[in-house]
Amino acid sequence: MFCSYRITGEIEKNLLELGVMPIKLCGLDNFGDFHPLGYHPDMFCCNLGENNWLFYEEAYKKNINAIDKLNLNIVCAKDPAVCKYPSDIALNAAILGEKLICNVQYTNDKILAYAAKAKKNIIDVKQGYAKCSVCIVGENCLLTSDGSIYKKATANKIDALLIEKGHIDLDGYDYGFIGGCSGLIDAHTLVFTGDIGHHPNFLDIQKFCGDRGVNVVSLSEKKLYDYGSLFMIGENRDF
Repeated sequence: MFCSYRITGEIEKNLLELGVMPIKLCGLDNFGDFHPLGYHPDMFCCNLGENNWLFYEEAYKKNINAIDKLNLNIVCAKDPAVCKYPSDIALNAAILGEKLICNVQYTNDKILAYAAKAKKNIIDVKQGYAKCSVCIVGENCLLTSDGSIYKKATANKIDALLIEKGHIDLDGYDYGFIGGCSGLIDAHTLVFTGDIGHHPNFLDIQKFCGDRGVNVVSLSEKKLYDYGSLFMIGENRDF
C-alpha cells in the first residue's frame, strides 16, 4: 500500500497486522519538507487502474527503489513549477469504476487522455482536491463532505453518502478531508488513519459501508488525520 512517510508507528503496525505492507513515499521538494500537503501521495501520484500509475517525475525518482520492485507500469508527468493552488492539484483526481471525478480545467492531460481512452465518464467538479475529498468505498460508491461533489456524484448514479465537514486534523488548515485519511485495503475493508468512531457521522458511515459489504477499521486511537490517501497496490486496489 502506498502511503505517506509521515504515518505514525501505530498506523504502520496496524497495517502490518492486517497483512498490508506500507510503502512509505516521500513527496516533492518544492512543496517544502514539512508542507502539510507535500507528503500526501494523492498530490504526487494517481492510480490509473490495471497496474498503471502516474507520478510526478521528482516523486518517482525519490521513491524509485521502492516503486521499481513492484512491477507497476509507471508514467511520469512533468513536475509542477509552483506547488500552490491550483497548480498543485493536477494529479488529485478520483477514479472509481467507469468514472473519473476531477476539476477538468486543472487536471493533468495524461489522466484525461487515459480516461478518454478507457471511455470513462468524466465528472467535472469545482473542488480541485477531488481525491482528497472522496473516500472510495467501492467501484461506484463513495463518502464525501463536499456538497458539490455529492450532487454531481448522485446525478451520475454514484452511490454516495454526504458527511459533515471537519473533524479531521491537517496541520496548517482548518480541517482535512475524508479521502485523505482513508483507503481500501481490499474490496471489503476500508481503513482510516485515526479513530473513525469519533466522527459525528460514524454510525451513518458504518451502516453505509456495512450495507455494501465493507467493514470500517480504525488504524489509530487518535483523532482522524489527513496524511493523504492510502492507495492499495495490485488486485485489491482502489477502484
